[in-house]
Amino acid sequence: MRQKPELHVITSGKQLLAEVLRIAELAYAGGMDYLHIREKQRTARECMDWAMALSAVMPLDRLLINDRTDVAAAVGCRGAHLAYHSLSVQEARRVVRDHQWLGRSVHSYDEAAAAEAEGADYLIYGHVYSSASKPDLEPRGIEELKQITAALRTPVIGIGGVTPENAVELLKAGCTGVAVLSGITAADDVRQKTAAYRQALDLWEEIR
Repeated sequence: MRQKPELHVITSGKQLLAEVLRIAELAYAGGMDYLHIREKQRTARECMDWAMALSAVMPLDRLLINDRTDVAAAVGCRGAHLAYHSLSVQEARRVVRDHQWLGRSVHSYDEAAAAEAEGADYLIYGHVYSSASKPDLEPRGIEELKQITAALRTPVIGIGGVTPENAVELLKAGCTGVAVLSGITAADDVRQKTAAYRQALDLWEEIR
């Protein structure tokens, strides 16, 4: 997970499986590292079916399932991602397999420190910039993000309004990668847009 800046793509919860399969295949070809199934409205059975279908277009060890630790354990994917309403990391460890990752969404330094103390494998912090998915919430910016990455050892992924142009700013702030929703899932050319993010991240890796 730590060799190069990571590009995480998160499903929108608004697209059908056929469309997500198309996006996943193109995004993986374009340089996506991990896909998160974030489908709050879907049942465990549906999430399981999605994971199995996605395994036909990308490796299972590049797939994370949001909130559903039971499905992540059953399908044997890379792991599960936990939201504020999910199980704690310690509780989720009782469900997933030993080799699987558990990530946690955090929105403050205190939340990040608590998640690290619980043993999270990575954190997703945001939203950093203005985001279409959270139009009524003020973006958090990068100052607290810098404090988090400077003080904690757990890898941090930045999310919220991330573009190929500002992705490097997050890496400069100490992030190990970025997470993108509509910037890729709603793109006219998914592969090309994913490649633009990948190029920005890889360029930073080459020059730093």
